[in-house]
Amino acid sequence: MVLDIRHIREESAPAVPVSPAGPDLGELLQAAASARPSEQARAIEELRLLVPSQSGLERLLEIAEDLTDDRRLVAIQMLGYHRSWLASSKAMRRMVGLTRKEQVQEVTAALVWALRQCDETAELLAHEQYAVAREAALGVPISRQTLAPITAAVAAGLPVDIEEVLLGKLRAIHPSLVRYVVDLLLDLQTGEHLLRTLLAGLPQLPLFELFVEARQTSPRVLAEAEQARVWQRMARIAAQILQDTPSTELMRHLLSKSGEDESFARRHARFLQQTVQRTDSSLGADLIGHLERLTFRASEDKVARLAQLLVGLSEQLEGEAGHRAALLLEDWKGRSAALKLKIYHLEQGIS
Repeated sequence: MVLDIRHIREESAPAVPVSPAGPDLGELLQAAASARPSEQARAIEELRLLVPSQSGLERLLEIAEDLTDDRRLVAIQMLGYHRSWLASSKAMRRMVGLTRKEQVQEVTAALVWALRQCDETAELLAHEQYAVAREAALGVPISRQTLAPITAAVAAGLPVDIEEVLLGKLRAIHPSLVRYVVDLLLDLQTGEHLLRTLLAGLPQLPLFELFVEARQTSPRVLAEAEQARVWQRMARIAAQILQDTPSTELMRHLLSKSGEDESFARRHARFLQQTVQRTDSSLGADLIGHLERLTFRASEDKVARLAQLLVGLSEQLEGEAGHRAALLLEDWKGRSAALKLKIYHLEQGIS
């Protein structure tokens, strides 16, 4: 059945009350810049919820650029909270230009915060104003473009807390960038303390491949004798760091490579022995599990090479990890009489 509506009289739609217009952006900015705390708090909360349109972003940028406008700090803070302008190269250039010429510390720090995770923040790492330099350190990303200013700033000397922030970021560097950092340090020709501090925070596996596996030879021609001396100093420091505080990643690599490659095990025998003897006992359980996997159905030669390292490692282990190491050695001894004798000699220190 179809309802016939041809004869129904059209009625006017009921009136819908019109909501009052939302708060004006300029008024909110003025209220946020007010001296009255209650008015400030309300306005700031509304500004956080207000997502500015393209024209609103342009208005905020204009206010930020007007040195006579007392709302510019709040406008910059809002630009730092709503950052869709990052997609515009023009807006980006305007913000960077403002940051470079700004004289007021609080405003500069707000601009740097707005530019966080942008390469341009690296320019402010050595800023004379502490608040600005710290904001830059907190916001600078780690990339090939920022590594040079980061290492230069650390080398030039920074307040301890700012230096710690940057060193913490360098610890998370991608392994592919380690070689580039080493080249930067080579050009800076820094002192031994700084070299040790910086190298200690870098991923260990690329350091091993660069300074130990490459037999401490420079990967590029060194034009100056001083650079050659710095390279040799870095190689010595890197080897010490790797032996004194080996990471789980490095130890796994050394164990795997030693089991697979007899020439590797012979070439680095002394380094390997010194490293396993200084391995943190907290890594024991992980490394024992790794050795168990490596020697499952492995050849006697591979087991014998790894037994040399496990005997040294087991001396550092206590509790459950030490017990597992002893059981693993006993398991290996049971594979053949020849292997049992080799392991026995290793345990007794008979070469």
